[in-house]
Amino acid sequence: MNQLAVGMQASVQRVYDHNLVNAYAELCGDQVGETVPEPLIGALFSYLLGVELPGSGSVYLKQDFTFADTARIGELLTATVTITHIRADKPLITLRTLCTGADGQVIADGEALVMAPR
Repeated sequence: MNQLAVGMQASVQRVYDHNLVNAYAELCGDQVGETVPEPLIGALFSYLLGVELPGSGSVYLKQDFTFADTARIGELLTATVTITHIRADKPLITLRTLCTGADGQVIADGEALVMAPR
């Protein structure tokens, strides 16, 4: 945890195509339109927190985000997590979670709490 600092960021870009969205819908029994289902957007944050920042061994404790817009199937999405607070007394890290679309429009914005790996 010593190498983590407020302001550190990690990002991932993803395009969800019709095949992937249809496979997701089939697994969930969901109906598919022309937009990316919100849980697939949330999965981008899960990936970043568990693989990139803080990374392997992190425990995802809480996530709150608001969807400001919809993401279109085939649109390039960019998900970013940014460390905003590190508790000194416990290995708890707060991160801003932001997903933007191809034109820079905000798709989802929120906050996550993770327990950092020891």
